[in-house]
Amino acid sequence: MTLKQQVSSFFLNASKDSLFTIYYAGDVENAKCIIHIPAFAEEMNKSRHMLTKQANVFVEQGVSVVIFDLWGTGDSQGEFAEATWARWLDNINAVVLWLKTQGYSSISLWGLRTGVLLALDFLLKSDDVFDKLLAWQPVLNGEQYAMQFLRLRAASSMMDKHAPQIKTSDLKQQLLNGKFVEVAGYLLNPALIEPMMQLKLGQADIANIAQCHIFELALDESAKASFLTDKWGKHLKQLGVRTTVDVLSDAQFWASQDIAESPGLLELSSLRLVEIVN
Repeated sequence: MTLKQQVSSFFLNASKDSLFTIYYAGDVENAKCIIHIPAFAEEMNKSRHMLTKQANVFVEQGVSVVIFDLWGTGDSQGEFAEATWARWLDNINAVVLWLKTQGYSSISLWGLRTGVLLALDFLLKSDDVFDKLLAWQPVLNGEQYAMQFLRLRAASSMMDKHAPQIKTSDLKQQLLNGKFVEVAGYLLNPALIEPMMQLKLGQADIANIAQCHIFELALDESAKASFLTDKWGKHLKQLGVRTTVDVLSDAQFWASQDIAESPGLLELSSLRLVEIVN
């Protein structure tokens, strides 16, 4: 069977939601599958090329892959303004339940940026046990990320001399007051951003994964893991989770203006997914 024949796309019915899903079927007898949890807004769109390449490599290793669009994003139904954090958590659960009906006994999670934050919150709330978590450039502090995103709106107002100047703190307060806020073409639902801002998961007691493999990309070849990531890795090891932390000099594809690839990340992620870490 060719790789092209192994890939199928469909809409997965998740409660009231319909999620666009791409399923890469690996070795059926392997019974292993990994679910990708997407990044936020434009970071998700800019990462699609890398996700496809990585999924193809995983399949070549015999591991099946599911890449899906969260409710209100990509080709899934709904508008972005309708997206809530709780709904996105339910979306992940729906994919997990579907994979169980397909006979998968070993399920792993693979997050990018805020997708790692979402995956960690899902793990905290789930009774299921998962094999591995692959964390690409993890966001561990939801408030810090949300404030960085809100700065895009504040910066835009500064460029227009005729528009009223907007402070990031004012935008945050509007969300906390239950008001929708538009940033870079995305209408943010308070029920999406407020729960995100409450999450600081670098020290969360995640007990339902066997392994966690953390990857950070840096332009400097001598760079070390960020403080939060290094601290998180040490915390996971204390919990008994078999953990690796890798820093690579590679393109930060989720933030690139043009389509970019990170070959080193593809190769090392593939190694970490199938190796046995003591």
